[in-house]
Amino acid sequence: MRYLLDTCALIWLGMGGGDLSAEAKRRISVAASLCYSSISAWELTRLQKEGKITLPAAPEDFLADLSNEYGITAIPPTDDIMIRTARLPDHHKDPADRIIIATALIHDLTVITGDRKFRQYDVRVVA
Repeated sequence: MRYLLDTCALIWLGMGGGDLSAEAKRRISVAASLCYSSISAWELTRLQKEGKITLPAAPEDFLADLSNEYGITAIPPTDDIMIRTARLPDHHKDPADRIIIATALIHDLTVITGDRKFRQYDVRVVA
């Protein structure tokens, strides 16, 4: 199965997996493919800059380490993704999360997230 990790799931995975559910950890361990939206790179950098998170490395190194360890690849926000994002119902107001949801829908990916609002969309979720 192919999975898209939201920003929180990326952070949790990179910090040892503590807040990931047992089911999310199991799915990650057997995944055929793990991805993240490039918007998460922006979000990680912004959160670290604002002092809201502390990563063990600079965001670019943090993501490179995840890529090396888990084979995680980035999916850039294409025009199709951005258009789908704008057309989503307004259940979720966070633009980064909306981009992640649209990415999952367009690429037929299951999202690993702790955000319950994702379930309001027609997207598969592992919490």
